[in-house]
Amino acid sequence: MSELLSFILAQEDFRKARLPSLYSDFAPLQTVNPDGYTANITAWKSALSKATYAGLIPSSSDHFVLPVTPLLLPSLTTREYGTPALGCVINEGIASEEFIPLKSFLAREGSIYYKPWVDPWKVLSWGLKQAGVGGGGVSAKLVNGEVVVVKNVEEVSGRVVKVISRGQRDVDRIMTLETLEHEVGRILGGEMQLSERDMKVLVKYLSRDLGQASVQGKTIKFKPADSPLQPILQSDITTAQLKHLIITQNLKVDALSSKITALQEKAKQAVLAKNKITALSALKSKKMTEEHLQTVTNSLSSLESVLMKIEQAVDNAALIDTLEQGSKVLAGLNKVTGGVERVEKVMDELQEQMDETDEISRIVTEPGTAKLDEIEGDVQEEFEMLLKEEKERETKLEEGRRQDAEAEEAKLLERLAGLNVADKEPQPANKERDEDREALPA
Repeated sequence: MSELLSFILAQEDFRKARLPSLYSDFAPLQTVNPDGYTANITAWKSALSKATYAGLIPSSSDHFVLPVTPLLLPSLTTREYGTPALGCVINEGIASEEFIPLKSFLAREGSIYYKPWVDPWKVLSWGLKQAGVGGGGVSAKLVNGEVVVVKNVEEVSGRVVKVISRGQRDVDRIMTLETLEHEVGRILGGEMQLSERDMKVLVKYLSRDLGQASVQGKTIKFKPADSPLQPILQSDITTAQLKHLIITQNLKVDALSSKITALQEKAKQAVLAKNKITALSALKSKKMTEEHLQTVTNSLSSLESVLMKIEQAVDNAALIDTLEQGSKVLAGLNKVTGGVERVEKVMDELQEQMDETDEISRIVTEPGTAKLDEIEGDVQEEFEMLLKEEKERETKLEEGRRQDAEAEEAKLLERLAGLNVADKEPQPANKERDEDREALPA
């Protein structure tokens, strides 16, 4: 069983119970069972797209391009169910533009997402069918060719744009196409290595269909996340080439460093083996490689210095442009205000009107103030009368309480005067018995 077939049969839609239908000639289902036909088409389109993305299509290193060749069907053939009928699958994918012929994709002027209000070919096809001319559906004939799997391009381009558009500096979004390939590999993290044709498809899609990048020659410039796309300038081309040189020099540094390590090990092993000639040769090569590494490192340092200066110059240009725009805005606003003389005149007039307003307020509030003083006098007089009445009432209440107390005291004295008081204080009985005992002889 081929690796492709194993991958296909592992898909959820390719359960064993469905395999007889998926491997049958389901073209007639277009009319007798449209739902079953659509389900089979959808399952095969999804499986082929995923297999292409995974790089499992025979004799192909592409991840965006599905080659429909004589090698495709045999790699999908099973002993039990035979060879699948993929004619309807590929043709339906092309009709829905989920699959687009490679040549057509690269040559198209407008976006693949542009849909005219009226498609003349569809109108013509509908008219022919109404007249009884033409087929009853998508052809089942499988024609060899190469189609771009749009879903796969959308997946990778979305990831690329998400990372690159985050760059805060313009220089981070300007690069050569070779540098872009390097960046894409870094973004995908070793998940896949895009082929040369994949990169052509990706660049076309990014620039034409997404409008996320400008392309001129071998230079590509991505748009910022929150700004419109800008054309490529000569300074951008120079910057892109400089960045590419820096990447190339860094790769040379890595390669030379690895070579020096290997030569050092070779010389060591030769010494252990008492092979003087080999040891000296390895050390000599190591010495020359170190000199070469020093030259490359110096060049790299110069390139990075130039790139840094370019970045500073770009930032300065942006700053000056912003300041210039700000100056124009201020000049326009100052012109609207009429200059210093007009402002002084307006402020004088404003102060005059404010003073007049204060005077009017003072005049308006004077009668009210006199009336308020009169009201306050009446209130104070009435308040003092209330205090006087309350004091008189308290005095009367106090006099009444005093007279009641005196009357009560007189009644008490009168009752005391009528009581009889004994001449001698009575003695307790116990005391009399004690006295009698003392009178008896001993």
